[in-house]
Amino acid sequence: MRKLFFFVVLLFYSLINVFAQPTTFMKTYINGNSGYAVREINGNTYVVAGCTDFYYNFHWNGMSPIANTNILLFKTNSDGILIWEKIFQLAQSRSLATWMEPSNDGGMIIAGRSNKDLAWPPDSNDVVVIKCDADGIIQWSKTYDSGKDELGFCVRQTMEGGYAISAFHDAMPMSLTGMTYAMLIKTDASGNVEWNKSYELAVRDLDTGEGLTWVFCQTADSGYVMTGTTVGAHQADLYVIRVNKAGDLMWAKSYEHDNSVNRFSLGLDVIESRNKEIIIAGSMDKDHSQNEYNYPHILKLDSTGGILRAAIYNSIPTQAFQSGFSSVVQCPDNGFLFTGMGGYGGFGQQAQILKTDSAFNMEWSRSYTNDGLATMGSRSGRRTSDGSYIFTGKKFTEGAVLLKTDFIGLVPCKNPAALIEISPSILVVDRYPATINGIVSTDVLFNVILSSIDTTTECPVIISHLPVELTSFIAKVTKQGNVLVSWETASEINNDYFILEKSYEGLLFTQVTTIKGAGNSTNANEYSFLDENNSAFSIIYYRLKQVDYDGKTNFSSILTVAVKPDEFKLLHIFSDSQNNKITIHLNSDISTQLKICVTDILGKKQLDESVRVEKGQNFVRLDAKNLERGIYFYALNNGREQISGKALLK
Repeated sequence: MRKLFFFVVLLFYSLINVFAQPTTFMKTYINGNSGYAVREINGNTYVVAGCTDFYYNFHWNGMSPIANTNILLFKTNSDGILIWEKIFQLAQSRSLATWMEPSNDGGMIIAGRSNKDLAWPPDSNDVVVIKCDADGIIQWSKTYDSGKDELGFCVRQTMEGGYAISAFHDAMPMSLTGMTYAMLIKTDASGNVEWNKSYELAVRDLDTGEGLTWVFCQTADSGYVMTGTTVGAHQADLYVIRVNKAGDLMWAKSYEHDNSVNRFSLGLDVIESRNKEIIIAGSMDKDHSQNEYNYPHILKLDSTGGILRAAIYNSIPTQAFQSGFSSVVQCPDNGFLFTGMGGYGGFGQQAQILKTDSAFNMEWSRSYTNDGLATMGSRSGRRTSDGSYIFTGKKFTEGAVLLKTDFIGLVPCKNPAALIEISPSILVVDRYPATINGIVSTDVLFNVILSSIDTTTECPVIISHLPVELTSFIAKVTKQGNVLVSWETASEINNDYFILEKSYEGLLFTQVTTIKGAGNSTNANEYSFLDENNSAFSIIYYRLKQVDYDGKTNFSSILTVAVKPDEFKLLHIFSDSQNNKITIHLNSDISTQLKICVTDILGKKQLDESVRVEKGQNFVRLDAKNLERGIYFYALNNGREQISGKALLK
């Protein structure tokens, strides 16, 4: 019988067991000059793709040695401990991985670029795509070339089961004449080209030979949206292109900042939200003339490209050279996580992290920089299945970094700064790019170099422990809106008392009450406290401070409770791998029939059921024994509202 593991797609903490506390760490991996992408693969393991050297940099007018510049891929466990490492070397070429995603078969798809240039400037880049299995073994690898300079940036598996790749094409590198193009390549599952389109742009600024990022995502209607940069009224303006499933242009717009200061802006990542909004992470200079570069920039658009919300962010304390956001994902609570090391040349001296709600209101922000432990940038970030966040990037002069924070972006050994929001004035300009096609794919052979990464632990793994055996720690909201916090111990040693603490933002905790402990006990003991007058807050964080007779203290993990759950809200989806059952945890404001529909990527119904749900929290269990692993779409309809989304069944 197939074992099924359901990737958690929506998770809202209404109660959490104390033993679910995840670990945090920060590690550097010296063989890797930089990590570009990190993803959780097949549950609680992390895979990083990047490069073993810097490839090239126009500020230095130099390229790294061909023999030293290879694609790096390594896998760790949930504590950042290395499981395996692979270095992929293309003969007589330098190569770089800029993007990696899990594939439906449990493996990985990687995109990047390669070139054979021996002297500056670089003008022979080709798009590179590698398909690996779950162990990092190459299944196929290809280059894509139109005869000029093509730099691959992003690859994603499509709903149809093949892949799409976005790239930047320059007809005349290192020249301000000629045209540049945003490229979109659609392939089958084996990487064979099905169609390709190049969308003409105004020539890039600076005459540097540096390719500008172009990233895409597939939309719910099977089309695509791309973001990058063009020359509008300024030297660089954020650009968005929307096409249908065949790559035909639907609309294109540039988002041009006001003329009050000298600014460049770039689009560096894009997703479609569950509400069909277009969410963009990017970079915008605060004031180029004042050497204030690469400030984090976020943009929310409607389906036709109209601006719904825009912001840039400054760090506190101010840093002259910021790091733009180069990654965005939607979180289970419908908010967004932005992180990045973005801007011209992929620069970034900070790891900028921002968590917003669904309306783009800041919930918390972190800015990790040179504080005596690390100068680092974060190129990509993702939420993990244990409720934490994982990031990869570069630690200054020392190589790739992997950082895992807790659920509010903190890691114990570092002291982050914060971000403040600035509202820019942006003008939307319609664009009408010409479209061309023509590209050739070639099978290529990568040599695999096996080696052991030199790993340095900057922040050790931190796990909370108590000198009591704590069997439960939960919080429930009563009908009156109060919070009943309870915990149970199986044994206690030298335990004088507990202090229950709470916080409204997850950082500053204050005492709620003190409850006497059992001292020394091998029997089960139950404790509880009713915390009242919390109606003004949506989320409350609780933790236990345990105090010994000798005054020593220990802390539990942090417990999160939603005081004001939405009326009709999906809280959690998880599975029983032994019995092949999927459980849907949801909140309903009425007693009604709930219709549940699950379809595959081709639109074929796989589950179509109607179940009774009661007012309040419900657990609905479904039989999943006939579902193969892959991407599925779900819709939950209570007769008045519908919740829909996408999940990966592994």
